[in-house]
Amino acid sequence: MRKTRQRKLVSAWRQNLTGYAFVAPAVLFFTIFVGIPIIVNVAALSFADFSLMGNFEWVGLENFIDVFEDDATYTILFNTLKLFAVLVPTHIIGGLIIASLINSVRNRFFHTVFRISLYFPMVVTTASVAIVWGYLFDTDFGVFNWVLEQMGFEGIRWLGDEHWALLSITIFSAWKFIGNAFLYYYIGLRNVPESYMEAAAIDGASRLRAFFFIKIPLLTPTIFFVVTTTLINCFQVFDEPYFLTNGGPGVSSQTLAMQIYRKGFGQYHFGYASALGVVLFILVIAVTIIMFSTQKKWVNYDTE
Repeated sequence: MRKTRQRKLVSAWRQNLTGYAFVAPAVLFFTIFVGIPIIVNVAALSFADFSLMGNFEWVGLENFIDVFEDDATYTILFNTLKLFAVLVPTHIIGGLIIASLINSVRNRFFHTVFRISLYFPMVVTTASVAIVWGYLFDTDFGVFNWVLEQMGFEGIRWLGDEHWALLSITIFSAWKFIGNAFLYYYIGLRNVPESYMEAAAIDGASRLRAFFFIKIPLLTPTIFFVVTTTLINCFQVFDEPYFLTNGGPGVSSQTLAMQIYRKGFGQYHFGYASALGVVLFILVIAVTIIMFSTQKKWVNYDTE
């Protein structure tokens, strides 16, 4: 009896050790390149004035005071929140609608074509496709303005007008990154047992009713993951405004992530950039805590 128990303990220890061995590289990478830099930034760099040459001067809360006394900070924060308010529902709801439509396609060929077409933009680098989209948004020779003119409307200064710049970024972001949400939703929908839908059909439920009362509840863990990651990513938007508008005109489309980059690697105000990074970190942490604290109220992990 004792030997049997010891064998079970040894077997469990070996299984745990194997699991730790697989996880170790990712944990090590995260610790070195994410965890330690965050701790150093929050505990030291944001409270100092320093340069890459090694000059380090402790300035206390001066960097944070400069951040909140800078009028541009509030404009940039408002830009980030506006993009956040538009991109989040676009990715979350749009991805779910597209995944549902493609999942309902029965033709195998078209099913595959649609899946590849939706996810393909995610594979292409943002810098390369941003150049193409820059031409599409061009005021004088862009395709979008040509279509508008053919319909009898005046052309729009998509990237040169502060009222249209954020919309242009949203359109590009939806095309480029909605495939990420689509993929998770699609996998979740494929894992919903077809027997549930058949039982609902026998009971007289329409496909739309079955979707909202069967598929959506079973999909809530996937929805939780997509919503949480989308919220975090939208607070850290950088590629789209950087490559399309470079934050312009003025700072009308500049985001917090862009301001951190500009202050740190453009103007070499590393202490200011570190303090702004702490502000962004607090926003992301706050959103994450809210999401995890409310998940028990609407996320259903019971699949039995």
